[in-house]
Amino acid sequence: MPRKLPQKVIEMRGKSHQTKAEKEERRNSELQISDAKRIRAPDYLPEMLRAEFNELGQQLIKVQLACKLDRDVMARYLMSKQNWILAHEKAKDSLLFDDDPKTVGGWTKIANQYFNQCQACANAMGLTITSRCKLVVPQSKDEEENDPMAKMLAERMAKRASG
Repeated sequence: MPRKLPQKVIEMRGKSHQTKAEKEERRNSELQISDAKRIRAPDYLPEMLRAEFNELGQQLIKVQLACKLDRDVMARYLMSKQNWILAHEKAKDSLLFDDDPKTVGGWTKIANQYFNQCQACANAMGLTITSRCKLVVPQSKDEEENDPMAKMLAERMAKRASG
C-alpha cells in the first residue's frame, strides 16, 4: 500500500493539482506531531543504555527523524543491539574454548535473531542507508535554482517544448 505523503512535501515538490480547499482539508486531516526537544527514555530501559539513548535521541531530533512516539523503537533498538553484542561474544568464546558445535551454533543462532531485531528497528528509525534513501526530503525553491542538474533538466525540457 503506498504511503501518503504529507501535504507540506507535496507542496514543496511543486507537483500538486489540488485546490486550496483540498490542500487545507488534507493539512487538517494529517497527524500533527510537535517537535520534541528531548525524548525521555522508557522506564524499562536498563540504566547502562540510557546515556546512549539520550545521545541517539538528540541526533535523531536534530535531523528531524524522531519524536516522542519513537522512544519505544529506540529502546528496542538499543536493547537488541546490546543483546546481539553479548550473544556474539558468547558465540566467539564458545568457538574458541568449547569443542561442542551445538553450543557454538546455538549462540550464533541467538546472535542472528538479535541482529535481525536490531536491523528491523534501525530500518524503522532511518538509521540504515537504505532506509534513509527512502526518505523524501523536499528542496526549497532556492536550492533548486542553485542546482546545476535541475538547471540542465529545465533547459532540456524547455528545448523539447519549443522544438
